[in-house]
Formats: sequence, structure tokens, C-alpha cells
Amino acid sequence: MLNEFLDLNAWAEWFATLDREYYFLLALPFVVALVGLWSWWVDKEEVDREHEARAAQAAEAERQQRRRTDAARAPHHGLR
Repeated sequence: MLNEFLDLNAWAEWFATLDREYYFLLALPFVVALVGLWSWWVDKEEVDREHEARAAQAAEAERQQRRRTDAARAPHHGLR
């Protein structure tokens, strides 16, 4: 049974008997799956970029807050 399943000549003969419309119907689920995976990948990259941008903004805000805090602690005469 397994030898019959793996027989490439039998598969080639079967494909030769199919119509073009049937080829389309056989390929359609794979094309839809590929488009879905591509869409997910593009969305994931966009979310990753947004996350990185927010992290960079948060880091910059933290640096600015530290500068303000350090400047507030400085004595009025300018010596540390």
C-alpha cells in the first residue's frame, strides 16, 4: 500500500488526467494559507516596530526625567 502511495508514475498519470479547473481547486487552499501567513508576518512586523518605537520613547522620557532630577539637586552656587 505504501509503495502505491509513493509511486511517482501513478501520481504523474493521475495529474495528467485532471482538468485545469481542478488544478486551481487543488492549489487554492495552499495559496490562501500562504497569503494568510504573509499577512500575519506583515502585521507582526508592524506591531514589533510600534513596540520598539514606544520603548525608545519611554527610554528617552526616562533620560529626560533623570536630567531634570539631577538638575534640581544641583546647589545654586553651581558646585557639586
